Amino acid sequence: MATDLSATLLAMPIALFPLVNEAQFGGDPRTLGFFLSAVAVGGITAGLLSGTVTRRRRAGLVQLTAAGVWGLALAGFGLAGPLWLALGCLAVAGAADTVSVVTRSALVQLETPDAYRGRVSSVEHVIGVAGPELGNFRGGLVASATSAPFSLVSGGLTATLAIAVVAVVNSPLGAYRTPSPTSTTSPAPAATAEPAPASAPPA
Repeated sequence: MATDLSATLLAMPIALFPLVNEAQFGGDPRTLGFFLSAVAVGGITAGLLSGTVTRRRRAGLVQLTAAGVWGLALAGFGLAGPLWLALGCLAVAGAADTVSVVTRSALVQLETPDAYRGRVSSVEHVIGVAGPELGNFRGGLVASATSAPFSLVSGGLTATLAIAVVAVVNSPLGAYRTPSPTSTTSPAPAATAEPAPASAPPA
């Protein structure tokens, strides 16, 4: 949850899209639509290929890596000059976000004791809803004092640094492995030879 909060609170780009579009791409409304669509395309692609992620047992390391890629991709978006590069960075960010969310949810469900599952799931939901909104507020606030590209770059790099701190402080998360599947079928008992019937006495 600290990983997700770091990523969304420090590097949420949506509120900055109109400013970036106006400053770097002439304010074309079609370009603004491309920004929003690129994040979705990356997320959908990652969802379609999610089997490559869910089969990996190092779920904690996958989550940390994906969240770090999200921050770096958004920093790249802030620095991107050509439109194709900007859209590529957003697609990578969308894919990383999907991977991070999927692995985080799996970790929460696997490791939360049943007695606390409702409360923990509630906290997860609040972070998932409030984190992006607060992140958009932070991005707009920083951009109003500096510029949209600076807000994106500084936010992305700060988020990546915060995620690295989480990885160092919470080393069990990076080392976590999902439980290996156990066989539910037990081997059949070895067949025992029936004793041979006693031969009948001669008449």
